Amino acid sequence: MDTSDGRVVLLLIILALALFVAGRRFQSMVSARQAWRNSMRAVPVKRQSNGGALKAVIVVALIIAVAFWFLTNANRMT
Repeated sequence: MDTSDGRVVLLLIILALALFVAGRRFQSMVSARQAWRNSMRAVPVKRQSNGGALKAVIVVALIIAVAFWFLTNANRMT
């Protein structure tokens, strides 16, 4: 067996191992996606809660902005 033949065999083994690992990862990704899709179907959709959450975020942001403005301008008010 020549040294170049050994390199070819080693290259084929490495290539086969890489393809095996990639295939296992792909299989795991497909299984996870399928489980996620099934769990999303099981959860009831609540569209109204999205609007309430957005309102809460906006209100909190406004309160923080007013508090920040008040704290930065406290020197000028006194």
